[in-house]
Amino acid sequence: MGNFLVFRALMPVEEQRYDADPHPHAASETRKATRPPAVEARDAGGAGPDARTAGLIHSLRCLHLLFRSERIYERNHPRRLQTLDTAYETLHDFAGALNGIEIHIERGGLVVPKLNDAHLPDVRGEMQSLAQDLQRAGIQSLAFARQFHVGELDTLAQLFKASLLRSEESIKRGGSAWWAARFLENRVEGISINTQTERKVDTVLASLMGALVAYGGNSPREVDETPILPPETDDLISALRLIGRLTPPLEAARGLAPEEAARAIHGAMEDASRETVRLLLSSISQYAPREGERPQPYLLRLSVSLILEFLGAEFAAGTLAPAAVRPTFHKLSDVLVASGGYTGPHSSQHLTLLATTWASDTHREQIVEKFWLELPPREKSSVLRGPEVWSVPVVALKRTLGQLAETGADAPRREARNILLNYSRRVENENVNARRAVAAGLNEMTPIIESLWPNQLPEDLSRGTMKALEKETIPETAALLAAFLETLGRVAVIRADYAGFENILIGLERVPKDKEHDHMSALAHRLVAQDRWLLLVDAALANRPLDPVLPRLLQRDPERLLDRLTLLLTEPRGAEMVAAMARLLRTIGVPVLNLLETRLYEARRQRVSAAIKLLAAADPERLLRGLARALASWEWNLQDLAVSELSRPANAGSSQTAAFVFSAILADAHPLVVPMMIDQIGLAQETTAVPQLMEIAAGEHEVLRDLFVRIKAIEAIGRMRASEAAELLRMLAEGREGLAFAEPSGLRAAAEEALAMIENRPSSARARAAFEAAPQTSASYVVPRRYVRVPLESPLRAQIDGSQAGLARVKTISLGGAYLESPKKLAVGDSIKLEVRSGLRKIHFTAVVRNVGPDGGGVEFVHMKDEDREKLRKLVQRHLQF
Repeated sequence: MGNFLVFRALMPVEEQRYDADPHPHAASETRKATRPPAVEARDAGGAGPDARTAGLIHSLRCLHLLFRSERIYERNHPRRLQTLDTAYETLHDFAGALNGIEIHIERGGLVVPKLNDAHLPDVRGEMQSLAQDLQRAGIQSLAFARQFHVGELDTLAQLFKASLLRSEESIKRGGSAWWAARFLENRVEGISINTQTERKVDTVLASLMGALVAYGGNSPREVDETPILPPETDDLISALRLIGRLTPPLEAARGLAPEEAARAIHGAMEDASRETVRLLLSSISQYAPREGERPQPYLLRLSVSLILEFLGAEFAAGTLAPAAVRPTFHKLSDVLVASGGYTGPHSSQHLTLLATTWASDTHREQIVEKFWLELPPREKSSVLRGPEVWSVPVVALKRTLGQLAETGADAPRREARNILLNYSRRVENENVNARRAVAAGLNEMTPIIESLWPNQLPEDLSRGTMKALEKETIPETAALLAAFLETLGRVAVIRADYAGFENILIGLERVPKDKEHDHMSALAHRLVAQDRWLLLVDAALANRPLDPVLPRLLQRDPERLLDRLTLLLTEPRGAEMVAAMARLLRTIGVPVLNLLETRLYEARRQRVSAAIKLLAAADPERLLRGLARALASWEWNLQDLAVSELSRPANAGSSQTAAFVFSAILADAHPLVVPMMIDQIGLAQETTAVPQLMEIAAGEHEVLRDLFVRIKAIEAIGRMRASEAAELLRMLAEGREGLAFAEPSGLRAAAEEALAMIENRPSSARARAAFEAAPQTSASYVVPRRYVRVPLESPLRAQIDGSQAGLARVKTISLGGAYLESPKKLAVGDSIKLEVRSGLRKIHFTAVVRNVGPDGGGVEFVHMKDEDREKLRKLVQRHLQF
C-alpha cells in the first residue's frame, strides 16, 4: 500500500467539477448548430458506445474548427462567431450527457477514458491533427465540466492562439503553470488543462513506481511539467532493455502480494544504471498508466511511446533517413525481445507476453505504420516527393493519398497524382526490398489510382511497370508487377481506353520470345481473358461509331471472336446486332472473313448458321462462292437460311450474281428451297437460266419435276418476259391427251398468265397486278415479297400443325405467303403445315416463318399441291384490286 501512495504522490492534483454555471450564457437560447449524433441518440433513449463516440468526434471537430477560425478571422468576424456557437453547442450538450469530458492528448491521437482507453477513431486524420496542435500549445489533457459557458470556451480559443505565438521552449518550461495562471486571471472554472485525476492503479504497477523512485530519484534533466525529451540511442536501448527485464518478475508476480512483487522488481533493476532508471521514471511521468491498466499492456504502450518519440526526433533532426526507419525500429524491437526471455514455471514459452508481442511481425508493422501516420505533414510530404517514398508503408500512403483525393480540389488531387507517380517509378529501384514493396503497394492502391484518374490512366504507369517487369529477376516481385499490369489493363478496358490497353499488349508482345520472358507472354494472354474479351466485343457492337482500336484488338484471336458472335446470334436480340457484327467483320477484313468462310463446311450446325448470317451481311460475294461447294451437304433449313439471307433487300447489289449461282446449283438444292431460288432468278431477270427454267417447266428436268417447282419455273419465265418460251407455255396451257388436258389446271393457269404477260395481252392485267407491284411493298421485309399480298375483309380461319400447333387467322394472303394472327409465338425459320379454310374449301400448304410480329407472323409458302395452288390463285384474284 505504501508503494501505491508513492505513485499517488506523482499525480497529486484532482480534477474540479462544477454542478452549475457561474456565468450564464447571455446569448439567445435558440441553437443554430446541428446537435451531435450522440446527444440525439441519448434523447431517443438509445445512446450506445458507438453513437457516443461518433458524437464526441463531431464535437472535437467543431473545437478544432474553432481553433483554426481563431487564427484566421478577427474576433468579431461572423464566421468566427458562428464557429464558436457551433462548438459550444456540441461540447456543452455532450459534456452534459457524460457528466463532464476528460480528453488525454497522446502521440498520434486523443483518448477519452470515459469511452475507451484506445484512441478515438480517426479515418481522416482530424483527431491526430488536433492532438498535434494541442501538444504544440503545451496541453496534455483537456477537461470540460458538466456545466461551462461560452465565454470560457471563447477564452480557451484566445489563449490557444496566444500559446502558439510563444516559443516551444517557453511552453515546455511553463507548461501547466502558464495555463493555470491564465485561467485564474480570466476566471475560467468550467474548463481545465493538464489537471491529472486520481486513478486506480494496479498494485504491481504501484510497486514498480516505488522501486523506480527508490533507485532513480528525481531526474535533474526533467521538470515535473516538461514533456519528455527524446533520449540518445544508447540511453533508449538501456531503457528498453530494463523494460524487457522488468516484465518477467511482473508476469511471475501476478499471484503474489505487493511486497513480494516489489522485491522481485528491485531484483530485476540491480543491473540497471541510475541514469536508465531516471529515464524510465521520466517516461512514466509523461505516459502515465490509465485507470485500471494492467502491467503488461502498460509497459507495451510505454515502450511503443518511447520508440516513436525517439524515431520522430531522429527523423526531424535529419539523422534518420526514411529508408532506415524500419531497420532501426526492428533493431529496437529486437532489444525488447532479447531482454524479455522467461523461464519461469508459469509459462510454457520462453518469452514474456511483452516480448512475444514485440516478436510479432504484425505488431511491428502496425507500429511502423503508426510512425508514418503520425509524422508531421511537412516532413511526410518531403518523403513522399523524394526517392525514398518506397519506405513509407502502404497503409500510411493510402491514408495520405485518400485524404488528398477526398478534398475534391484540383491542387490536392494533383499533389496526390504526383506522389503516386513518384512512388510507381520506384519499381526500378536497385534495392530488391524496395521493388517488392512498391509492387505490392501499387496493387493495394488500385482504388485510389482509379479515383485520382477517373477518365484515363497515365501511360507512365503501364510503361514503367512493363519496363520493370521485363528486367525483374525475383519471381515474387515479378508476379506482383504482372498483377498490377493486369489491373491496369482491366481498368483501361472498363473505361474504354482501348488505345491504352493496346499499348500494354504491344509492349508485352515486343519482348523476346524466350523462356526467360515466358511470363510476359502468359500475361499478354491473360490480359484478354474471358471477361475483358467479352467487354471488347460488346464495345465493338455498341450503337456508336466504331473505335478504330477495337478491330485491331479483336483480330488477335479471330477464332474466339467468331465463337462469341455465334453465341450472341442465338440470343433474342441477336438479329438486331447483325448489322454491327457485319461492320466489325468488314473492318477487320480478310483474316476473320476467311476463317468465317471455312466454317461453312463444318459439321456443327450452329457455327454454319452463324457463318451464313454473318457472311450474308458482311460479304455476300464470299458466301456465294462457298454456296456451290457447301449447299449439297446442308440440311434443308440451312439451305433455306442461306438463300433467304442472300435474297434480302440489303443484298440487292449482288442479286444478279446470286441468281446466276442459284441457277447453277438448283439441282443440288432441297425441294422446299428450290421455289425461292427460282423466284429470285425471275426477279433478278437472270436470262441465262431461261433454258433450264423451260426444261423444268416442261417437266423434263432430271431432278426438278415437282409440280409446284414447275409452276414456279413458269412464273419466273413470265416475270422475265422470255419470248422464246412462248411456244412451250402455249403447249402447256392448251395441250391435250385425247379429250383431257395434258397438264393439271393449276399449271395450265400459270402457263396462261405467263404467256399473257409475254405477249402483253389485255388479259394479263391480273397477273401483272399480282407480280409487278410486289417490289414497291417489300423494302422492309427480310425476304423480298415476290407477290402482292391482298387484305381480306373477313379473316380466314386456319389450323397450324407442327411445333406451334393451334388455331390462327389469316388477315392477308398472296400467291407466295400470308400473315397469320396466332396466340402461339412463332419463330423465324420454323417449318409448319397450314390448312386455310375459305368457305367450304380447304387449302393446304407447307410454309416457313419469315418474320414475326407482336400478334403473329408472316409465312412463305414453300410447297403445295396443284389443286391447292389453283384454289389459292382463285382466292387471290377474287380479292385482288387492279
